[in-house]
Amino acid sequence: MHVARIALFFLCFIAQVAAASLQSTVEKIVHSAKLGGGTASVCLIDTQTGEILVDINSSKQMIPASNQKLLTSGAALHILGPEFQFETKVLWNEHTQTLTIIGDGDPTIGDPSLLGVKDWTTENQALKMELAPWIAAIKNAGIETIKMLVVDDRIFDQSFVHPSWPADQINNWYCAQVSGLNYHLNVVHFFPSPRTKTANLGEISPKMPWINFGNKTTSNQGKKHSSSFWVARPPNSNNMTARGNVKGKHSEPVKVAFHNPAVVFGEILARELRSNNVQVATVEQISQEAPQEKSVLIFTHRTPLAIALKRSNTDSHNLYAEALLKRIAAASTNRSGTFSDGAKAVARSVAQRLGINPASLSPADGSGMSRNNKVSTNILSKWLSSFDTEDPAGAVLLDSLATPRTGTLKNRFKNIDLKGITIHAKSGYIRGVFSLSGYVIFETRAPLVFSIIVNDIKGTVKGAKTMQERIVFAAITELSNH
Repeated sequence: MHVARIALFFLCFIAQVAAASLQSTVEKIVHSAKLGGGTASVCLIDTQTGEILVDINSSKQMIPASNQKLLTSGAALHILGPEFQFETKVLWNEHTQTLTIIGDGDPTIGDPSLLGVKDWTTENQALKMELAPWIAAIKNAGIETIKMLVVDDRIFDQSFVHPSWPADQINNWYCAQVSGLNYHLNVVHFFPSPRTKTANLGEISPKMPWINFGNKTTSNQGKKHSSSFWVARPPNSNNMTARGNVKGKHSEPVKVAFHNPAVVFGEILARELRSNNVQVATVEQISQEAPQEKSVLIFTHRTPLAIALKRSNTDSHNLYAEALLKRIAAASTNRSGTFSDGAKAVARSVAQRLGINPASLSPADGSGMSRNNKVSTNILSKWLSSFDTEDPAGAVLLDSLATPRTGTLKNRFKNIDLKGITIHAKSGYIRGVFSLSGYVIFETRAPLVFSIIVNDIKGTVKGAKTMQERIVFAAITELSNH
């Protein structure tokens, strides 16, 4: 027993020495970093001992940018569970000849990335193929005439965009509307190319023939002209007008957020049904107060939570994070999910797992687009530490994160020889903010958790990026030697 106590004391002493050494090393890295006047906050935790190895301004409230997705994802696993699946249902009422699509907030339907679209000329065909099982189920139910195709998106409210998102960017894909029934990431793709006078808008996807797209573009090819294609869409409308100059053919899509995704999906499904000899008279959006009709379930589209988490975190797709936020709101309140209720659910989840006051952090949205999000690196690190990466929830969270040469870490940690060690992390960027948080997974010891956020950067974030990678590498080196 005496020998065991001596051994334990020795191990603790070594750990304390290592922590002191690492703290000093990281302080020097931060002090020498070119942060453009920015302020750095750093917290590193050894999950083997629970000890905070590095603490630099770690209690300071910081804007996390897309590191907010780590809070949202963890809360989704905490509230919904790692086995959760989105379930979008198709119901039929033979008496009224009403087909109802009940959304569950699933952000994956019509996602070109998940459909494996690599050649954009095949995109509309891939979208058509995805709906084939839906069409088959409807036809197999013997349905030939639909008087009303109803879209029910009441799992979420109809406040489609967060009030603190930048108003001048609402039509961009990263600010796409968040609906209880999402489709094609809630954006339309344009592939313009030059021609005489006005540009050719190309094959629009998804096809939306019920919308008349205005075209006020030019196709000036001279040296003094440049490409400036964009699409205007007034609020609460899908009346879109293409503008700007098109100098060359666009091989990548110009993505424009559309309005009221549930109705768009309903119209697209109705169009596909008509092309398969099923008559559809009208498409309607259910009112918030309408009672649920007695109908027969004829089809369910299911998506595992893990798929949504992967797209949210590895690829940092905002729509996915916001759909998760509103879905946990709906699960927590048993009413239509809202941004506000989702933020409260995140704060409660963090407070429950860490045993802290929910007021210790200020979530606003799910993705980190809002500058109203505030959290400390201390809380963010402890939050990640609260998930055992070998348990189901922790394993799903870990797997959802990017690793070097994948997703948003595709160009990170290029000059570091990891020697069997893996980094799983979430990066984040909005103007003046650069963040990186995640796990270092070792072969022979418990993980290291880190959170490094810089706020108030003026100019380039290159210095913050270099600093983050130097800190992680220093921690790997220190822990690998002990």
